[in-house]
Amino acid sequence: MKKIIKYTLAGLLLAVTFGSCQKPDYVEPNDKSEIADFYATLEGSGRERLFNSRISNDTVYVNIDYYYPINSDDEVDLSKVLLKASIPVDSRIEPSLEGISDLTNPINISVIAGDGSSKQYVIVANKKGNTDIVRASINFEDQTGVPQEVDAIIVGNVVNFSIVPGTQMVNPKLTYSLNKHAQGSITNGSTINLATDLPFTVTSAGDAKRTYSLKAVDAVKLPKGIRANSAKIMFAKKLNADLGITVNNMTNSLAVVGKHLVLNTRGENSLYINAFTGEKMGAIELGDKKGGLKNFNNTSDDAGNFFLNNLVPNDGNIFKLYRATSVDAPLVPYIEWDAAGKKLGRRVSIIGDVTKNALITAPFHGEGDKTFARWQVTNGALVSNTPTIVTISDYQWSNNNIDIIYTNPLDPTNEYYGVGYSDNRLARFNGVTNSVAANLERLEPNFIANSVDFINFNNGKYVAYNHINSFDWGSADQVFLIDTEGGFSGNPSLATTPGLVWAAPKGTYGRSGTVQPANANGTGDVIMAVSDNGFYLYLYFMFTNGYVVGVQYDCVDL
Repeated sequence: MKKIIKYTLAGLLLAVTFGSCQKPDYVEPNDKSEIADFYATLEGSGRERLFNSRISNDTVYVNIDYYYPINSDDEVDLSKVLLKASIPVDSRIEPSLEGISDLTNPINISVIAGDGSSKQYVIVANKKGNTDIVRASINFEDQTGVPQEVDAIIVGNVVNFSIVPGTQMVNPKLTYSLNKHAQGSITNGSTINLATDLPFTVTSAGDAKRTYSLKAVDAVKLPKGIRANSAKIMFAKKLNADLGITVNNMTNSLAVVGKHLVLNTRGENSLYINAFTGEKMGAIELGDKKGGLKNFNNTSDDAGNFFLNNLVPNDGNIFKLYRATSVDAPLVPYIEWDAAGKKLGRRVSIIGDVTKNALITAPFHGEGDKTFARWQVTNGALVSNTPTIVTISDYQWSNNNIDIIYTNPLDPTNEYYGVGYSDNRLARFNGVTNSVAANLERLEPNFIANSVDFINFNNGKYVAYNHINSFDWGSADQVFLIDTEGGFSGNPSLATTPGLVWAAPKGTYGRSGTVQPANANGTGDVIMAVSDNGFYLYLYFMFTNGYVVGVQYDCVDL
């Protein structure tokens, strides 16, 4: 036993001896003292990047909006900004930028590298008003006397008006939208000459100035689909604070009628806004068609005809669908059908043009129901006042939430799309078997999917649908635009759908973004339209007690 102990002690001494001679790993201090990234934010915004910067040699120019939000009257106080810098891991900034900084005067800092070397910077605030052109268009008559409107494609400082080759512009007038604090060098609504490039200067607070070039160019489309990253928020209006809709929980549906977007609020006249700017324009007088159960839902066809319907059997057994050709035209009966006690009217969708060919769908929304009513329009005439009743397999809905839209106004045996709570799968249905042909993954079942729309745009096929939060907790309130041929699988809320074109940021446009009461009825809507010239796709969506939003996409080959 003693011999074993002797050998063990010798081994330990040998290990200590070798260990004491081993050199430690040496990590050379970093000699980098460059600022890789720099931005500013405001107190209460966390680490959200509000203001970007430009670094030139030893100067960091922080571009701070004169007002924030940019369309508000709230001037940014330069003495109360938060500065964020990205530097090498073993470097430091002196003096520290922690806490609130005062940028009313330049700030001198040093970035000290890990080896002790340093580089000096000066941080300068560049406080300017917003000089972006939000939207621009020209209105004119062509050589045949037909009124035309062309929206601009804005690329950097160039404002391109894509004109169909061979078109003569007679008396073109420029209209544009700027930030509320900005001014343009050309009078809004005045006649312009685009025979040559035309300079246009926008000025704003803080001596901000930006000069654009207005150009008429020959329009060229992509061979197919939406131009990548062309999504542009045209407007985002709060239903209450911006549009004056004071009644909660009752604004539930949208319609695109010409250049207007109509919002239906049950029991109120239908408010309509400018479909490109969100500006409040007027209201449709509903007369005896106004009531909490009478003007229950509205929609539109692809040609901009307006439709309004009641809710049955709450408003009696007769389902009534009214039509108007514009926001100024009278509403006249279009369909009157005895639903015999079936629950109908929470959602109506139309594919096509009722003056030509169309399919109208209205799901029955009883608990566990799997049927919907379908009317067909051929050559401008309703085939029958009595609908075809279609039964779906592999899918059912509950709590009044379901929407269905066909893809081909000429053919009821073609495929169609549907979504409903609490299945919450966006499904593509076979129009012959009325069974699920394909579907996306189920969205979170605590929240409600209840609106879908389909549109053909530039040889592509697109579907959009929503996901609504009806509580004052949790997160949903999203809308998704899907290229149906780009990979119809996955979960768009998790960005795993290959065909996902665009998704609204979760929760931003719901009632949590407006500090209004919870969306107790779990309602909202989504609808799409294509511009007359075929170059623009417009996606509109609304969350009850939240926002109404307009998003523009284009197919211009830049």
